[in-house]
Amino acid sequence: SDAATWVIPIVGIEGIGKTTLAQLVYNDQSLDGHFDMKIWVSLYGNFSTKKLLGEILECVTKHRCESSQMGVLQSQLRDSLCGKRYLLVLDDVWNDDHEEWDKVRSVLRCGAEGSKIRVTTRSEKVASVTSTAPPHHLEALTKDDCWTLFKQQAFAYGEEDAFSNLLPIGQQIIDKCHGVPLAAKVLGGLLRSKREEDEWLRVQESDLWNLDAGENRILSVLRLSFNDLPSHLKRCFAYCAIFPRNYHLSKEKLIQQWIAGGLVQLSAGDDLNMLEQIGNECFNNLLKVFFPTRKHYQAQVVADGDLAQTRHALVDSNNRSNLLPGALYKAHKLCTLSLLASVDTSMEALRNLVLSFRHLKILNLSGSGIKRMHRSIGDLIYLRYLDPLNTPLETLPETIGHLMHLSAMFTHRNNRVSKADTFKHKGLCKAYLAPLSYFPSIEASDFTIFIAWPDIGNLCKLNLRGELKIKHLENVTYVPRGSEGYFRDQSFSGYLEHMQLHTLGLFWGDGDAGKFNQNTSRQTRQSAAVSERLMESLQPNHNIRSLSINGYSRRQFPLWMSSDAISNLTELKLVNCKSCQTLPKLGQLPFLKCLNIQGMDNVVKIDDEFSGGGMRPFPSLNELTFRDFPELRTWESMGSTEAFPCIKRLSIIKCPFLKTMPWFPTLQRLMVQNCDPLLLRSAAELRTLVTLVIDSFRELSFIPKVLPANCLLLTSLTVISCPNLQTLPANLGKITALKSLKIGWCEMLASLPHGLENLISLENLDNNPIFLTTCLPTGMQHAMALERLTIMYCSNLASLPDGLQNLLALKSLTILSCPELASLPEGVQHMKMLQNLEIRSCPKLMALPKVNNLVSLRSLAISDSQNIKSLPEGIQQLGELQHLSIQDCPELEKRCKRGEGEDWQKISHIPYVYIGTSILQNRLDTAASSSSS
Repeated sequence: SDAATWVIPIVGIEGIGKTTLAQLVYNDQSLDGHFDMKIWVSLYGNFSTKKLLGEILECVTKHRCESSQMGVLQSQLRDSLCGKRYLLVLDDVWNDDHEEWDKVRSVLRCGAEGSKIRVTTRSEKVASVTSTAPPHHLEALTKDDCWTLFKQQAFAYGEEDAFSNLLPIGQQIIDKCHGVPLAAKVLGGLLRSKREEDEWLRVQESDLWNLDAGENRILSVLRLSFNDLPSHLKRCFAYCAIFPRNYHLSKEKLIQQWIAGGLVQLSAGDDLNMLEQIGNECFNNLLKVFFPTRKHYQAQVVADGDLAQTRHALVDSNNRSNLLPGALYKAHKLCTLSLLASVDTSMEALRNLVLSFRHLKILNLSGSGIKRMHRSIGDLIYLRYLDPLNTPLETLPETIGHLMHLSAMFTHRNNRVSKADTFKHKGLCKAYLAPLSYFPSIEASDFTIFIAWPDIGNLCKLNLRGELKIKHLENVTYVPRGSEGYFRDQSFSGYLEHMQLHTLGLFWGDGDAGKFNQNTSRQTRQSAAVSERLMESLQPNHNIRSLSINGYSRRQFPLWMSSDAISNLTELKLVNCKSCQTLPKLGQLPFLKCLNIQGMDNVVKIDDEFSGGGMRPFPSLNELTFRDFPELRTWESMGSTEAFPCIKRLSIIKCPFLKTMPWFPTLQRLMVQNCDPLLLRSAAELRTLVTLVIDSFRELSFIPKVLPANCLLLTSLTVISCPNLQTLPANLGKITALKSLKIGWCEMLASLPHGLENLISLENLDNNPIFLTTCLPTGMQHAMALERLTIMYCSNLASLPDGLQNLLALKSLTILSCPELASLPEGVQHMKMLQNLEIRSCPKLMALPKVNNLVSLRSLAISDSQNIKSLPEGIQQLGELQHLSIQDCPELEKRCKRGEGEDWQKISHIPYVYIGTSILQNRLDTAASSSSS
């Protein structure tokens, strides 16, 4: 019943995936129609009932909760939830006070029947106190799943075989993760950029692993990861320690603070404009290693350290005197000061602040309650970042114009500069200002504007050049008509006409990572007439080279997009213009080289209008991407045989009803993903193809005639994630130029076609899981150039074909999860170029073939193959063998026991030996042994 499942806790140790599981439930789109609202509250430890109810109320109302009275909070929350079915996730709960939970439940019961609460916790007691149904316990991952997760993080696509010597070390590292996915992901991310054995061994052999099991294991992994970061990433990550738990900070602001604090540095020869790009790379690199929901162990209260040496401080706790902590004034070298709570902001106090902290580079006043700013702010000559957002501050002194190093300033509609005509600032770069009418004389390049006000009438007063991004245009609710404002001037052609821009980005929302994240409620408030006038008024001048439009919501694009106004455009990106019904006329842009259009929900047809009606449409276009066209059904030819004369790359992704496409005379790379299978027929006419990728066709059972009969250029074919595919094209063996054949996650594919013996150029076969249930293709032994062969998940494969010794170029052979495989052909012993041999989860395999002729073998790994009871003769003769790993093979492990096992003498010369969970030998041991000899 609903009452019985109202509250269900998710219980497990740190890093096991509780939050991830809750996120999957929370983001499940199939539940959107079931709940009236979804609420997510991260608690991070103990909480008071008042604080919890306040945070829930803020999530529901989307407004900051002003009241601190318990009765008011309860009343407001009941009113907000009454009669509504909600999904509430309480993440990372520690409070196990039964009375506190009774108070919370009494308020939350006002929701409609069918409301659900999910609680994530590490505590069984919390689960017992909160639950109305048995909790869901998350267990550790299996070893295989943990290994798969680790490899996904540690290796790029197709890279694993090239570093087979690292795999045994990785297996040892995974054993120490004990099935905790966070540990596997963090360590995989840490090692992704490391390709030397010593670097992996340093992680595997670290003393930090000696911590007790359980919660401390995650701590050791995070500490290990931090210690191994390059110095510039350590600085950026350590800076984050000043922010309290559950503090929300945008990626943009964090990067700007890193830059202002001098933590992002350029290499020799780098352009200053690359600072933000490098900051973005730092953020992404840290994101790969540490996750934003985790608090690093070093994020302690800054004041606990030596204040005289403190460089960054944040004040977020209130006190009765509202004074800054007196001890803080000892930090004369302070570079960062963030005031997130109400403090004494009298003019005298602000003057003392400036006098005390003359080295400040970052001053964040948001939340400080400041109403006036002392003119001495202009004396902070090193200041690079100023943020008075969320304060009642109305006037900024004109002396901020003296801050010549200022590169980022955040203001809102209440902030204005006194004597604004004296504020001329050429150093402001990548800044965020509002409202623009109060900053009329800014001269800058590479500028970003966050719109937080309804009128942009004074945008034309800014003297900007280079790159300009305008974000959150949905907040504009007033644009003058033709007879109003600047439009009275007959010569006025738009806010941007006078700017010398080469790159322009127009965003409804913030446009982060190309995802559709605009505020729909604000977008609704922006009328159709305002949106259209706004877009017309943002016409760039003819110098523009790169243009991005994200989230525009009208049915048609402005006329200037089909005019000479953008005739010099070389790159165009249209993203999430979901209401647009037709594409603009772009075919006659003479210099357009790259066109990326995605997220067009209402485009049904692409016809000749797209070409612009000329004789030679898209004369310079080199790369074209269509993505997320859920209703697109027709793509007509351009009405000219000379269309797309220069195109090289075409990607068609998530166009489920598109069945045909035009002919492309020079196309070299085609990627088709998640489309109608009939679309593949069009590929048969593309005789210039070099690379073909077929991805995510769930209903595809056979591939239509997709490979041209006389295709002499195709060198790479990839077929992945087609779970119902049963056969590949019969003429596959006739593509004699093919070098790479990748087939993966095609569970119903029983065999490969015959004729592979003709693929004399094939170097790489199957880097991905392929489900060949019965047999491998005959003639495969004639693929003389094959360098890597992976055979995975072949449930009924009993034997490998004879003649494998003819694969003279083979360097890597991997056999994984073939439960019926009983033997390997004797021909394996003649593969003289083989460097890596890996056999995993083959329980019926009785023995290995002779290996004495494998003179190039460097790595041998055997796991979960219990019937292999001894190593073959001749292994002691393999002088190049560097790594031997044996796991989950009890008899074999016993025979290889150091100094005692019957096979120890066969392997004692190998520098790195891994048996079970132990390293029996490493290079240092070998060196010592050689020295004593």
